[in-house]
Amino acid sequence: RDDLRLDFLGATFGMKLPTGAQDVRNGSGDLAERTLQPGSGTADLLAGGYFRRMLGSGSSWFADVLVQKPLDSHDNFRPGTRVSLDLGYRREITDRLGVMLQLNGLHKARDSGSEAEPDNSGGKFIFLSPGASYVQTKSMQAYGFLQLPLYQYVNGVQLVAKRAFVLGLNTRF
Repeated sequence: RDDLRLDFLGATFGMKLPTGAQDVRNGSGDLAERTLQPGSGTADLLAGGYFRRMLGSGSSWFADVLVQKPLDSHDNFRPGTRVSLDLGYRREITDRLGVMLQLNGLHKARDSGSEAEPDNSGGKFIFLSPGASYVQTKSMQAYGFLQLPLYQYVNGVQLVAKRAFVLGLNTRF
């Protein structure tokens, strides 16, 4: 029925393992700053939750929040805690294909430790993200977004992107 409303509520838990290089050098051969390295060297706790409401006629809205908190430091460096919030609308085009429009918020606290640059780390960001998802199986879905910055505030001097592409795979157990 098109007037039937269903709500989904859930929790997300996980770990980010200390992967990624921490010894990348720039074009001059100098070791790049810690915040520019692909890996932080830390294990991080991931915790969050989500809500989805079916609106009928193949559409829904959703919200989710995720906190990424480093549990340790590595070589006198501890990345700042990240909190992300997503609000979005989804419309099913077919049984497997859906299009979405999201508003993404991100707050990143300053890094800490003697090898950190707290004055040049952390910030607040808001993105508009149109995208699509494709259901591969009942428990697996692939997705992709174009992330366009609406607001970017960084502490000190930092690199920021004019746009980003996000690709992912989501699975449920």
